[in-house]
Amino acid sequence: MKTFQTSAAWCLGILFISVSLITTGSSEVVGPADPVVALTGDDIILPCSLKPSVSAEDMIVEWTRLNPKAEKVHLYLDSRDSFVDQFPSYRGRTSMFNEELKNGNVSLKLTNVTLSDAGRYRCFIQTLKKETTVQLLVGAVSQPVISIDGTKGWGVVLKCESGGWFPEPQMEWLDSSGTILPADGPPERHRDSEGLYTVRRHVTVNRTGNNRFTCRVNQLEINHLKETEIHVPDEVFPKSQVGLIVGLLIAVAVVVLAASAGVFMWRKHTEEKKCRKQLEKQKIQSTELLEDVNKRKAPSSFVQNLTEQLMAAKKQIEMLSKDKDDVTREKDGLQGQLNDVTREKDGLQGLLNDVTREKDDLQKQTGQLEKLKKDKEKLRNEKDKVIRERDEHIQNLTGEMEKLRNEKDEHIQNLTGEMEKLRNEKDEHIQNLTGEMEKLRNEKDKVIRERESDGMEDMEMGGVF
Repeated sequence: MKTFQTSAAWCLGILFISVSLITTGSSEVVGPADPVVALTGDDIILPCSLKPSVSAEDMIVEWTRLNPKAEKVHLYLDSRDSFVDQFPSYRGRTSMFNEELKNGNVSLKLTNVTLSDAGRYRCFIQTLKKETTVQLLVGAVSQPVISIDGTKGWGVVLKCESGGWFPEPQMEWLDSSGTILPADGPPERHRDSEGLYTVRRHVTVNRTGNNRFTCRVNQLEINHLKETEIHVPDEVFPKSQVGLIVGLLIAVAVVVLAASAGVFMWRKHTEEKKCRKQLEKQKIQSTELLEDVNKRKAPSSFVQNLTEQLMAAKKQIEMLSKDKDDVTREKDGLQGQLNDVTREKDGLQGLLNDVTREKDDLQKQTGQLEKLKKDKEKLRNEKDKVIRERDEHIQNLTGEMEKLRNEKDEHIQNLTGEMEKLRNEKDEHIQNLTGEMEKLRNEKDKVIRERESDGMEDMEMGGVF
């Protein structure tokens, strides 16, 4: 009966193992169809699992980064995590979900992701000789910063700058309605020692209804977008000089009109003087003729001719007097126009004073903008200094961490050697104890046999007696 139960147990065990092997052999290693996207500093999971689900608790799972060269990331061996030969940059940052291994989940968790972690990872189930790969994309983003960089024509020059990006992003300017604005040339790009990109772009904007403008930085590969909006006060925009131009045009027109009036009056005065001289001359001639007539007592025909000449001269004098009156009236009209021009000139002088004050205000604002520009340049230099100090500090910390990592690796190797030495000593001690126990067992058996032999002899002797 006992033999039958033992045989049945063996059969059931063999059947269970066979079913397990058949089920395990039919499972596939499955990973994600799309790349895993992460930002620097994130904690991410690289998915990998067995389908259909079978336990992976007793399997060997190996995670490796394939590019640019193979690096051992994580190893699950003998039902526990093993960090032997793990690539140094992954120390203390990898783990598996041990409680999920029974469900076939062999995903890897990677903490504090860096740009150098990007690449293709292989999830290899050594027990099944099956694998899959997972693509990891790592990016870095930051908020863009907008500043006023001066004026240009009737507009204001805005500058947008954003650093710490990877991969290289695109930058564009938009107005409040979302329309893309034409920038002042292509974007400026710079890459630092850590491989991160800094992008800078300028745009000249004119006054709008709300004076709101947006700088957008976009990275399509990792699907990340950052925006910053700025409101430009009306006081920052240059004031219009249309009034100055109109004033100058009116002043020129007044000068031309005044010059024309002066020329006209000068010509009229010249003609009037000429007519006056002719009248004086005719009067003298008439007087001389009358005197000559009186002296000579000329005949009546001569007197008649002389009278006709005098009448003609009189008519000519009346016409000249009439022309003189017309000239006087035209002179009065021109004097009125000149008075109007003088009043317009006084108004233009007031307008010119207003324009001068606006010019002074604009110069004052320009001085303020120059001061802001110098302050901004000072802040930029301080920022660059802080960044350099940060980079030096990071390099120092990296060197110290690498030194500590090497010391830790050396310490682990020493501990591993000591443990191996203790393990060998333990095995040797166990072997010695086993030999001594075997020796004691043999001596015990010998003593027992001797006692049994002595007992038989005593019994035989007792039987004789």
